[in-house]
Amino acid sequence: MAPLHQHLAFVLTLLASTVTTTLSQDEGACNDPQIIHRFTMVDYDWPSEFAREDAIESGEYIPNNNIIVGTKTYGDEVYVTVPRWRLGVPSTLNRVVVKNGSSVLQAFPSWEMQTIGDCRALQYVQSMEIDPNTGWMWIIDTGRINFLSTDCTATENICPAKIVVYDINKMEEVIRYEFPNEVVSRKKNFLNDIVIQYSNNEPRFAYISDTLGFKLVVYDRVQNQSHYYSHSSMLPEPGNGNITISGETFEVTSGINGIAMSPDMQFLYYTPMSGFAMYQIPTNVISQPGADFAGSIRKIGTRPSQTSSLTYSKNNFLYFSSLAENSIYRWNIEYDKTFQGLDTFDKVEMRTLTNVMSSDRCMSYVDVLNFDNDGYLWFSVNKLHKFHLDSMNFSDSSGTNILIWKVHMGDNSYLDMRTETTTTPVVMETSVVMETTTYTGGTAATLPVMTLSILNVMIVYMLSLSKF
Repeated sequence: MAPLHQHLAFVLTLLASTVTTTLSQDEGACNDPQIIHRFTMVDYDWPSEFAREDAIESGEYIPNNNIIVGTKTYGDEVYVTVPRWRLGVPSTLNRVVVKNGSSVLQAFPSWEMQTIGDCRALQYVQSMEIDPNTGWMWIIDTGRINFLSTDCTATENICPAKIVVYDINKMEEVIRYEFPNEVVSRKKNFLNDIVIQYSNNEPRFAYISDTLGFKLVVYDRVQNQSHYYSHSSMLPEPGNGNITISGETFEVTSGINGIAMSPDMQFLYYTPMSGFAMYQIPTNVISQPGADFAGSIRKIGTRPSQTSSLTYSKNNFLYFSSLAENSIYRWNIEYDKTFQGLDTFDKVEMRTLTNVMSSDRCMSYVDVLNFDNDGYLWFSVNKLHKFHLDSMNFSDSSGTNILIWKVHMGDNSYLDMRTETTTTPVVMETSVVMETTTYTGGTAATLPVMTLSILNVMIVYMLSLSKF
């Protein structure tokens, strides 16, 4: 334990430097200038109007079956995924472009790469990761479509699951790999989220959550091989699958979902979709097959609500969505590490959270979070609960259904390898989440967000001392 005077010095420094930051929210029509793209209905940059009409007539394009989920950026471009949960999705991986004042999707890298039934093409992309250092997009393809349909049509297990690494700068494929059936099931997989780990100064490992297989899949690009780990922490938590968002209850029975990588590449964090726990596992354990996963995993804390996405920033903040609260939380890991008297991150516990953004109207189902390298947090909002409950209104009278936000946080991606940057993290007030708090019904039991006072600092300080 650090000497008392060191704790007090840290407290006084924190108190002197902390300011309250308020992010603009327009609760009327979601006109916040931080919203970059808006969609009432997802449409595409078609070769011609005739091509669009033909796609609608043939069933290739069913507008109400299209929803944006994954969002990543590279340079000035925004890339998004449209999962083929249902039939009628013409393009599953896209770039956002503006045509005649409206945001539409442009098939990426081409229309040919969206062909259903062609296993060289992309069948179903839920997520991808873009390495800002190389310009490589790591694309995960389940190979399956229509597995969350609501019209009783059958799931189509078309192709083996695969990962494709694509060079955006050169517009060419770097490498592809088909997962063997014993690693990723061809008939029951939901490759959901992906993060990248560097090794020896090159991007080597991809870690992928398989939400229906209850697995963490690992791909080694250098060896061009894969393995997986499965553990009870990747299962849905019993009784924690109901998510109530703005009065509508969305029943979910899903396992491991959101994952995040620390910028030192030492730890992977993950959460089950149906549950509140957060876990940490060292990458030197999971990067190789046959390791002691069960003996190395650690529960680090409890979230206020179910979460669909995590992202770790360069400056050791872990951001995650809080679905039942229409919010985004931030865990200041350095802050907790210091108050818990620790020198490393392998024992730190998640006790201190800040609600950095919240809006019932404009943040209804925050889905995917990620940072660019210019200090901005990007995330998609898509009312996904309404989409799956078939209660989404696609008419203009309901307002926009999908929003893509860009919010300045003064931090960068965990993949940012630059030694010097011009961004400085936004300092925010901190709320205390007590470990003994019981979360019920997805309702967060955090203290109100407020400017740090001496009382608040001392509460955090006493909580930290209680652990020594």
